[in-house]
Amino acid sequence: MSGAFSKPMPWAGGGSTKPPMANNYLDSHGLNPGLGNAGHVSFPSAVTAAPTQAARMANYTRFSPSDWSASNIDHYNSADASRNQSERIRNEAIRLMREREDKTCMTQRDADRRLGERLHDETFWRSELQSELERNVNETHQLEHMRKNLERALAETEGPMRVNSECIYNREGRKGIDMVNDGVENSLMREVDNIKSCQDKMKRTLEQVNHQLGVNRNARHQLERDLANKDHSINIDHTCHNLQNTSRAINLHGGIEKVDPNVSIPETWADFSNRNIQASQSARSASQRLRGDVDNLITQCANEMWSHWNNTNMSFQQRITESNDAHNKLQSHMSKTMQEIYDQEKHIEALKQAIRNKGNPLKVAQTRLEARAHRPDVELCRDPPHHRLVEEVGQIQESIDLLNRKLNEAEIAHQTLLQNKARLEHDLKIKSNSLFIDREKCLSIRKSFPVVSLATKL
Repeated sequence: MSGAFSKPMPWAGGGSTKPPMANNYLDSHGLNPGLGNAGHVSFPSAVTAAPTQAARMANYTRFSPSDWSASNIDHYNSADASRNQSERIRNEAIRLMREREDKTCMTQRDADRRLGERLHDETFWRSELQSELERNVNETHQLEHMRKNLERALAETEGPMRVNSECIYNREGRKGIDMVNDGVENSLMREVDNIKSCQDKMKRTLEQVNHQLGVNRNARHQLERDLANKDHSINIDHTCHNLQNTSRAINLHGGIEKVDPNVSIPETWADFSNRNIQASQSARSASQRLRGDVDNLITQCANEMWSHWNNTNMSFQQRITESNDAHNKLQSHMSKTMQEIYDQEKHIEALKQAIRNKGNPLKVAQTRLEARAHRPDVELCRDPPHHRLVEEVGQIQESIDLLNRKLNEAEIAHQTLLQNKARLEHDLKIKSNSLFIDREKCLSIRKSFPVVSLATKL
């Protein structure tokens, strides 16, 4: 529109000379906006000029009617065009506002829907984590209870070990020939080895239980941490899901859409919780197997210790029976020996009396021989009486010698009997001592199995 008046119109008065146009007039109507005062020659003002010159200049500034009409038409057309363009812009803006409003509502509804789906996923995984956490806590409590049972069973193995050690110590008090490596001692040694083997197994299993409790606690910590994060995330997403255009907690955060603080994608996010649950499930499975192993171990150790305990008691009873039989036999031999000593002493006294009884006949015979030796001269005849007296003296001497030999044999036999008596008395004391140790000191403290928790497994 302004381009139509960017140059002067032809002068209607004719001629080749075109009257100059006042710059201020053109600029004041905006008809020549691209030109300034510096681009035109300055003309004398009609006010300050002489009258003739002023009249001439006034004629030069006049437009023709066609110029006036063209200018009005151009203004009309420009106004119509600007109104049409404004109406088009308004219509486009209205259509754009409606489209953007619909798109914004659709985007917001989709964001709400996706937030709802995300809340559903988070709630699902939270429920799974909560359920697994409860199962993990329950399994950990059961394993801790089983650990207490194992620790109590391990502590109670000291009871049989103490009784066994006391029996071994008491049996060191045996004396003499009874210090024998008998079946009781072998049974006690086997029982000690069995108790130590059970203790070693329980200690190793207890270490495994403590390690498994650590694994369970670590899995529980991961579940609790993931569950706390899920709760926090659910609270945030729930708050975001409830936000509306009329909410008071909304605000502008310029450039926040360009910031990406995320560290995972939905696949890795779900896989993280799934791996935590699987780790807890694996820990629970190992814990359940370990609880079964602990229960089986306690039962096995109880059966083995009970079996060795009974075998040792049977060995004690058998040994006591053997010792009692030997003691009774020794007692019988002792009685017989005492009787034989008494009879032998009487026999020795009879032999001595017999020897003493031979003294007078010997004296008589020798006195007769001595008296007849005093006969005179030829009366000293070796007559039959003389031969008989000599034979009598020899016979009596032989009898005395035989009786003395028998007396000596009897005295030797008597000494042997006394020695056997002493040995029997000593052996009886040894047997009595062994019987007292095995029956009163050892077997009396082995009447009951000194393990309460293990006894319940029998």
